[in-house]
Amino acid sequence: MKFLIVFIALLIQNNVPLPQRSTRSRSFAAWLGFWLQRGFFVRLPRHLKYSVAVLLPVVLISAAFYLILPLAWGLVALVLEVALLLYVLSHISFERHLHAYLQDLEQGDTQGAYHCAEKYLAVPEVALAEDTATLNLQVIRVLLHRWFEYFFLMVFWYMVADVPGVLLAWFSVQYARASECDARAWRYLHWLEWIPARLLGLTFGLAGNFMRALPVWQRFLWQTQASSAEVLYEVANSALAHNGEEKQWHRVDEDAEMAARELQEWQALHMRSMSIWMVAIAVATIGGFLL
Repeated sequence: MKFLIVFIALLIQNNVPLPQRSTRSRSFAAWLGFWLQRGFFVRLPRHLKYSVAVLLPVVLISAAFYLILPLAWGLVALVLEVALLLYVLSHISFERHLHAYLQDLEQGDTQGAYHCAEKYLAVPEVALAEDTATLNLQVIRVLLHRWFEYFFLMVFWYMVADVPGVLLAWFSVQYARASECDARAWRYLHWLEWIPARLLGLTFGLAGNFMRALPVWQRFLWQTQASSAEVLYEVANSALAHNGEEKQWHRVDEDAEMAARELQEWQALHMRSMSIWMVAIAVATIGGFLL
């Protein structure tokens, strides 16, 4: 059933023109704002603030889901789960902006590429880039981690813990992004990402140059303090190595076409990795491991 729900959500997302969303959820921002206006909230211990802002809505919404589960033979719950996944996954819908960025690169419009990356692709350090190779590298790093957090992380926890899992992952991502709430809010998300980041890193190896990526993946396997963004980039970079050679980044002003092609290689790696996991989920569903 979970495979069917994920499949339907992806099918609708890819074939229906849904609105593209930013990485910040306005509904969670309103929920968090409600508590921030209460003076006692900011004085609460860190774990208690996380419990109120994240765990409380997870429990309430999950309880509502399970209450409606018997309605109409579970069809109502199925529709709502598809809608929930659609809402969460719609936050990675950056294809239009990525296409505009690639167009600017191919046309040699460095200024346009800078503007697009800064405004739409969430690259806050773009203004500090000294050259276009650095710009392209920043965009690749951001899109790699954004795809992980807003797609793979959500699907992983949905498969592991059903609706409570995807809600916990989603609210934890939003909580970590709300830096005004807690300077150490990212720590909760860090532990939620620890296993999925390494599983996705292994998938990058299977979808690319496995012999090159495996030693890098093994190096990061038990590094508990390594960020998911660092793990994913280093493993994916090794998986894209050709003939055992280190990946060389091209300056847009020197070879715009090759720089654009590099970004497309990363997107292709995402698609191959997603295909591997969809097959794994389907096999697990057929074998009875997932319901």
